[in-house]
Amino acid sequence: MQLTVLVDNNTFIDRYFLAEPGLSFLIEGENSSVLFDTGYSDIFIKNAHKMGKNLAHLDFIVLSHSHLDHTWGLEPYLRYLTELAIEQQSFSRPALVAHPESLTGVSADGLREIGSLISKDRLAKHLDLHLSKDPQFLTENLIFLGEIPRTNDFEGIMAFGRKDGSDEADRVIEDSAL
Repeated sequence: MQLTVLVDNNTFIDRYFLAEPGLSFLIEGENSSVLFDTGYSDIFIKNAHKMGKNLAHLDFIVLSHSHLDHTWGLEPYLRYLTELAIEQQSFSRPALVAHPESLTGVSADGLREIGSLISKDRLAKHLDLHLSKDPQFLTENLIFLGEIPRTNDFEGIMAFGRKDGSDEADRVIEDSAL
């Protein structure tokens, strides 16, 4: 497997990639292509293009959790797929693998939205939704962990805002990994 950092909060000197407070990795191998998180904007698409990485034929998009620095790149990715269709270029329909809570809204500290911006219905028009709290095998050697149980006293204490405009604290129960 090969992991390529498409975006994070650093850039390589003399490589001229863009950075942002966000995260997106491309994992390639085992006859599959997995995008882990989409960052905050379209920068992951721009950096992938500079690196010669093809995002048109992804098998999976995996979200670690709902927050803006990991999910707000979904909208530019849908726009990217639409532009490929307009230009009659080939592309695949990837599966979106995530905890069900990864697509909920979150507000915090006077900010109306720091969670996912796109509804499940809209995503389902472009992606095959595989929302699960349980672990999911993506390949023989790559597993989406689903909801990771919090077994220590110090876990899940801090809230990162409120879920979907309610009084329910956002304890990021959907936080997952590969």
